[in-house]
Amino acid sequence: MCKKVDLLIERWAKEPNDVKIGYDLQKLTLDVLATCIFGMDFDTLNGKLSEPLDAYNYAIERVFQPLRFLLPFVNRLPVAANRNMNNALSTFDKYCWDVMAQTKKHMQEKTSQSQPSTEKKEIISLIELMYENGTPEPVIRDNMSLFFLAGHETTSSNLSWIVSILASNPEVQEKARKEVFDKIPNEFTYDSLKDLNYIEGLIKETLRIYPAVPIISNRIAAEDTTLGHVRIPKGTAIQGDLVTMSYDPKIWEDPKVVRPERWFNDVLTKEQRSTWMPFSTGPRVCIGMSFSLVEQKIFLVGLLKRFKEIKLSPKAEIKSKKFGIVNSPLLDSLIVQFVPF
Repeated sequence: MCKKVDLLIERWAKEPNDVKIGYDLQKLTLDVLATCIFGMDFDTLNGKLSEPLDAYNYAIERVFQPLRFLLPFVNRLPVAANRNMNNALSTFDKYCWDVMAQTKKHMQEKTSQSQPSTEKKEIISLIELMYENGTPEPVIRDNMSLFFLAGHETTSSNLSWIVSILASNPEVQEKARKEVFDKIPNEFTYDSLKDLNYIEGLIKETLRIYPAVPIISNRIAAEDTTLGHVRIPKGTAIQGDLVTMSYDPKIWEDPKVVRPERWFNDVLTKEQRSTWMPFSTGPRVCIGMSFSLVEQKIFLVGLLKRFKEIKLSPKAEIKSKKFGIVNSPLLDSLIVQFVPF
């Protein structure tokens, strides 16, 4: 994670003016996902893998358009939009199978090489684990797509929103930078990240204001029940609306105000804890929650120690994409300027 973060931040330092950060953050989180989870370096930050990433962005921005859901026959019409969509999906699908083929080849090479029993066991990738456990290849492919979405786009989205908050709120930016220099004046370790209370509050506050996935998907009531004064018959489809909970003034004082301090343990209420669910909660909590939070902390430490000021470009706009499963800012609209130390 640190190597990839350093690579991106040094690139921003060389080109500090009018940086469209959304594209770069997508590449960062994808490279981190690949090296830490898939066991290979996509090297997207250096321009590789552009075709499947472009195909993914094209498809994900269009597949959730309401017309495609309300009128399914539209998806079968012989028009350019559908041909382009099918081409994008085919490109991304081929990429997933190529990665799986590379993994199988690597596993076969390891098997053919005799290693001394005293040698330290190699860390293996998630894809290797699925192969070793007999997971069918179509299921591995589907899991790769899921990790591609949940493992990089949600994190890159939140990092984009965090940078927009820092650039729009100088006092928050200064407090965050001060904590980083106070708590981690030199090189940091994994344990030192645990002391960054304000930084952690900033990450959680951003996820409250801009939840990456605004709705927890359908659950079906298994029996007749009552929540508060609302009767819910058996078989009713239920969704969790994270936005409403995140902006409820009965739970959050001044809910539209960015206030990382509200996440300090001595002021955080039980009700606030229970309504913050950007990673869901309970036994089905997001498997990548800790991974994402550590990645975001490492990024913020590197960012705040490298730049004395982060500000929005006069050309910038802060607005969300219209469609998509992830609440992301428009990639072309979030333009930032960096002032190095």
